[in-house]
Amino acid sequence: MREILRMIVVLAVITGVSGVLLAGVNQGTKDQRKRQLLQYVKGPAISEVLAGSENQPLDDVKELEVEGAEEGQGAVSVVDIFPAYKSDELWAVAFEVTGKGYGGDIGVIVGIDVAAEKLLGIGITAHKETPGLGARIREKGFRSGFAGLELGGEAKVKADGGGVDAVSGATISSRGVCTAVTEAFEFYRENKKEILASVADRG
Repeated sequence: MREILRMIVVLAVITGVSGVLLAGVNQGTKDQRKRQLLQYVKGPAISEVLAGSENQPLDDVKELEVEGAEEGQGAVSVVDIFPAYKSDELWAVAFEVTGKGYGGDIGVIVGIDVAAEKLLGIGITAHKETPGLGARIREKGFRSGFAGLELGGEAKVKADGGGVDAVSGATISSRGVCTAVTEAFEFYRENKKEILASVADRG
């Protein structure tokens, strides 16, 4: 019985120490992991939708705290806002939203012209859609259908009365992207003041 108790104590100590070490490693590498995610996963999409900016949006990213997030009423989430400047004036912003596709969540970067209040374009950061079908949402031919959309409206595929050509054989994936873009419009309209204030200064 004494041996069993000793083993339990030893295991508890090992588990506790391992947990503390893992938490320390996780916290210590948090900034590095976020930077790699921005650079290698979101970076290419951001560079494309904000093409023409005179700054590096990844370097000027600002964190915006938003209340009433999906996690529950009163919850706070942090949204990365990527600003684009021309002649030191704010020209556009980009941020990521999520839509539900056939295989799971679809990460969508949206770029918004803040003066014209139109969509500059979109980029896909992550998805689990079927190769050769839903995965074609990454293709420029599909994504180009979103450029120029007015922020006051909705993004819809043509089958739903909109102007976006769905990917052939992948209507669910296409609708998932449209839903994400529509939610991006709503997010921008509801938080416009805070978004623009967060990136007003380049410092």
